[in-house]
Amino acid sequence: MTGPTHGKNKPGDVLDFGIITGQHYRPWGDIKEQWLWADESGWDSAWAFDHFFGLRKDMEGEEGVCLEGWTLIAALATMTSRVQLGLMVTGITHREPIVLYKNAVTVDHVSDGRLILGVGAAWQEREHEAYGIPFPPPGERVDRFAEQMEMYRLLETQQRSDFKGEHYSLVNAPFEPKPVHGHIPILVGSTGKRMMTYIAKYADQWDGGGTPEEYAERGKRLNQLCEEIGRDSAEIRWVLSTGSAPFETEDAFRDHVRQYADVGVRSFLFNTPFSGVTDSMRAVADNVLPELRKEFSAS
Repeated sequence: MTGPTHGKNKPGDVLDFGIITGQHYRPWGDIKEQWLWADESGWDSAWAFDHFFGLRKDMEGEEGVCLEGWTLIAALATMTSRVQLGLMVTGITHREPIVLYKNAVTVDHVSDGRLILGVGAAWQEREHEAYGIPFPPPGERVDRFAEQMEMYRLLETQQRSDFKGEHYSLVNAPFEPKPVHGHIPILVGSTGKRMMTYIAKYADQWDGGGTPEEYAERGKRLNQLCEEIGRDSAEIRWVLSTGSAPFETEDAFRDHVRQYADVGVRSFLFNTPFSGVTDSMRAVADNVLPELRKEFSAS
């Protein structure tokens, strides 16, 4: 087996695994059941998403149930004790910056420091149209993303913060409490040219997507951007979120993980099927996760 190509993601790094229970078309009881199972069965993280109605036309479309993400994971944080948790991912247009970061730090404290802040420039135009949420052009959304990331860096490190951007500002702004561990890890999933420059500057985790070969090429670009600003690329952990297909068999799960682990991915996130926890998922948790962790930590 060939070793990964990314600086930090060297063969000795342990893999971690998470489930994503996108909450459209899922009642509260089903989501709670999957999160409690994940917490008890060896998964490393559990995720919901940040949407306001269902996204799938092959199911109930916009009419299906869909719980709000931040209040949902705040409740789930009180019921779990092991898994890291977050939303894949929060759209920066959905809330004012201070509201979003207050949500995040609150969940961080409720979970005793287990939050990962998944955040992105937003993309679902129909949701904005439906609820009257402004949806700026892509370039402006990226600008807003960059300003928010700088604001959060200030808020978590300063007793009072001042910031004057094109879109947002802070004026002698207090912010307490600070994150439990001083900093909430930030996960960003994007391969856009400008977004990649901000991922290099602000992100702790990056979801690059694509085939293994595409991921590796995009990773080289990220490493180059880190070098240009004097940041150690080893500080950014590579993540891959995907659908539920790898759960079909134990071998399918192994093959999927090995292909991406070989190019440097170290965190793997999987959508759970709407049918709930399956026998195959239980077999993966019991047999495959320990095997893959051992395989890559020893390679």
